[in-house]
Amino acid sequence: MAKVTYQDPIHHLSGKISKNYRTTYCYRKRSDRKFTQVRSERSTPLTEAERNYRQLFATVCQATRARMLDPERYTTDMLAFSQQTKYKTFYRYVWNQEYDKVK
Repeated sequence: MAKVTYQDPIHHLSGKISKNYRTTYCYRKRSDRKFTQVRSERSTPLTEAERNYRQLFATVCQATRARMLDPERYTTDMLAFSQQTKYKTFYRYVWNQEYDKVK
């Protein structure tokens, strides 16, 4: 039996294609794997702890965006980021600084 290899018109596809479909197309860079997932609807409501964590996450993300838009804070944060080695991206560094303040 012959092996068929389909050539995609693009290198990889990731994310949802439409709001009407539950199929998500995923791509992992490390292993160069392409796969699909079908996500089901949640059957239970959010718990209070989950709701609180989502609110905390939203607050930290808003504070991070505001902090990165401030020119004075940006320069001091960039200097501090260049002197550390724990975080690989500047956004992650600022996000964790804001998370530590809120938490």
